[in-house]
Amino acid sequence: MPEGPEIRRAADRIAKALVGKVIEEGHWPYPRLQQAEHLIHGHEVLSVTSRAKAMLIRFSSGWTMYSHNQLYGRWTVHLKTTDPRSNRSLRAEFMTDKHAVRLWSATDIVLLPTAEENGIPFLARLGPDVLDDEVTAHVLADHLNHPSIYRKKGATLMLDQRCFAGLGNYLRSEILHAAGVHPDDRPCDLSEETLVEWARCIKEVTVRAYETGGVTVPEETAQASKARGEPRRMWRHAVFCRNDRPCLTCGDLVMRKRYAGRRLDYCPTCQPSRRSTS
Repeated sequence: MPEGPEIRRAADRIAKALVGKVIEEGHWPYPRLQQAEHLIHGHEVLSVTSRAKAMLIRFSSGWTMYSHNQLYGRWTVHLKTTDPRSNRSLRAEFMTDKHAVRLWSATDIVLLPTAEENGIPFLARLGPDVLDDEVTAHVLADHLNHPSIYRKKGATLMLDQRCFAGLGNYLRSEILHAAGVHPDDRPCDLSEETLVEWARCIKEVTVRAYETGGVTVPEETAQASKARGEPRRMWRHAVFCRNDRPCLTCGDLVMRKRYAGRRLDYCPTCQPSRRSTS
């Protein structure tokens, strides 16, 4: 499933093609978009943005199209004259004077008044969106101390969208490693200094992934890994997909654990457990 940085990058691409443009043509075969012909067709696109892993496209009609890619959804942006040649199921198509923007295969799509966006159940349950400019490391540190989070394992809360919106599996491994937090440790097990560092890493690693297209390590680290001939799934990360290989920080072996069937890679040396046994 695409994580927050990937959805934000998709929103950026779509915004370049649609914002300020009138939807001149379109095709909206998804049942929940039956009103699109008069609420989208002929109207200007005012904004395209993301919240966590959801996309919001707002129109001058006063309506918004909300979508969540889930596992199989995919957005494409082409010139209007390009044949998309896709075997996927088309859900929505927006045509301007120059571009064609299409959503394929997604199954969580709603058209609703813009004023009612926050009532969408997924959005209403979200914690702070890590990529929101107003969500600083200080805000995230305060959130780690929240009673609803304070006693949850790091491995659990890093995937809970009610705790931190927009994070996913690769970011979970990378953030915990960067912060030196063991996946079984809880905020209540850690010093305030460690919580501040954890919050800083939540923001920094996620923003880096957004800015670099999914790379979570500094450029010099990625280049050194590339020079060793490592495949992309390895060189772009510090520990994720690097299990059974030497840790880039300490040289000890990166290990893999599974939580609810989902993989988490970490370094036991760089991330020693501090969990209280009391």
